[in-house]
Amino acid sequence: MKKHLKIPGISSPFAYLLFAAIFFAFSLEPFGFATSGFLCLFFILLVTKEIIREKKFLQTILYTIVFSFFVTSTSFYWMGNAIQNITGHGILVSTLLFILYGFFSFYKIGTIFIGTYLISKYRLVTDTKFYLFIFPSLFLLSDWLCPMVFPVYWGDLFRNQILWRQIARFGVEVLGFVSILSVALLYLLVHKRVSDGKHSFLYLAPIFFIFCANLYFLAETIPSPTSLHLALVQPNTPYAKNEIREDFGFMTKAIQDVYNLAEEAIRNAPKPIDALVLPESSIPFLGTLTSDHPRSTYSKSFVEITETLVKRSNSPLLFNELVWDGGSRNSFSILKPITLQTARRYKHILLPFGEYLPFESEFPYLRTIFPEASQHIPNGEFLSHSLSSKEGHSVVFTPLICYEVLYPEFLRRMLNESPSELIINLTNDSWFESVTETKQHAGAGRLRAIETGRPYIRSAVSGMTTAYDPWGREMMGELPIFQKAIGYLDVMTVPKERKTSYLSIGPYPWRILALFLLFFAFFTSPRALDSDKKKNEIEI
Repeated sequence: MKKHLKIPGISSPFAYLLFAAIFFAFSLEPFGFATSGFLCLFFILLVTKEIIREKKFLQTILYTIVFSFFVTSTSFYWMGNAIQNITGHGILVSTLLFILYGFFSFYKIGTIFIGTYLISKYRLVTDTKFYLFIFPSLFLLSDWLCPMVFPVYWGDLFRNQILWRQIARFGVEVLGFVSILSVALLYLLVHKRVSDGKHSFLYLAPIFFIFCANLYFLAETIPSPTSLHLALVQPNTPYAKNEIREDFGFMTKAIQDVYNLAEEAIRNAPKPIDALVLPESSIPFLGTLTSDHPRSTYSKSFVEITETLVKRSNSPLLFNELVWDGGSRNSFSILKPITLQTARRYKHILLPFGEYLPFESEFPYLRTIFPEASQHIPNGEFLSHSLSSKEGHSVVFTPLICYEVLYPEFLRRMLNESPSELIINLTNDSWFESVTETKQHAGAGRLRAIETGRPYIRSAVSGMTTAYDPWGREMMGELPIFQKAIGYLDVMTVPKERKTSYLSIGPYPWRILALFLLFFAFFTSPRALDSDKKKNEIEI
């Protein structure tokens, strides 16, 4: 039997899984080490070698469950706080729910592990063919076929490396694919003990080409038709459970604090602002849309402070509100000066167990487990917002609310149906009470900026308030997390007709390529049963 590469002193696949999970965590925020992403993939590669050698289905399932738990515990441990806050249960019950969640939350790794098992069971695939064709294709398919509560893509492991991440203009799935292909090339280079320059070039040339393409993308210049000066208000409003609705003291303080901070932002602005931005849940539960429904959220006080702020700044106010419009709606609203008319765009993608309960109609008792979950209604219409700058330019922007930034295909559809010049995201991460979650959530916006080729602005109620340019570079210093703060930002827009490769062609050609490579490698390899039969005949 041909020996495969192992780490000296480490022989257990479970140790490989643990190391992979640890490096997975170090590749994401708040660390952001792209090298750790490559090491994570390398250890996953070693696990697939063990799966090919063992050919045990139950063992493969065990690897999937264990890695899911390791990743959840190291990278997404903050989900425990969210479960406790949303369910209202104590530490014991919340811990049990978190453990259950951890075993299955990162089930997408099963696409790689189980796919490896099935292919090795029925086909005798060479190392070169497996790791250059099948291995990266399985990763891309897992990004495509495995929806998650908190979506994470393999390309996310490399979003903090300014040069390498530029390939994301083809989509985060492609960033993941080329990263995994690079790991496979380096592995084969070492495994085959290639030392001469001619053969080494064959393995290193694709990586060199990717670097050159990224350098070209990074050097691109984008015409900027309009500049906006924004004031971003971060009021640090605490997350509000349902009983707070009736707490007059809390609601009054929240309204007053938001008004005072926004008024300070207007008063101290270095120059006239083009828009004042309030994040999601600055003033929880309330809205400015009148309704006769018993569950109306209309608040006269909310209307008064929003109109006052618009008059004081003589600029549009971008804010989040909860309104009743045929049902409970989470709204990205813009109140315009002079007319004092409000335009609203309702949230499309709702957070499961937070903004709605999946399968609640089939299992009503879920409401007793998740009492804090809202019953919002998703929107079905894709529309951009527009505002007028002090220079008289009309600027069109794509409004996102919190969770929506995690879905690249959703944002692609929005921009194609209603083109815009920049992206503004109002968000609230206070429920998680975690700096790690906040930075991971913000990091997703970095890749959305590159994919769409548009500036991305994130306004968060408790941090992290920040902004990225079309290359994923920071455009302003991060406002301190869990503190009241004000930020000012000059942002250059891009032509709304601008299209990146991802906006133009989407992820579908790469998915088709992955399927083709998978089938090509599978059907051009001999059947494993035939190989075993020939081996037995030789032994006899």
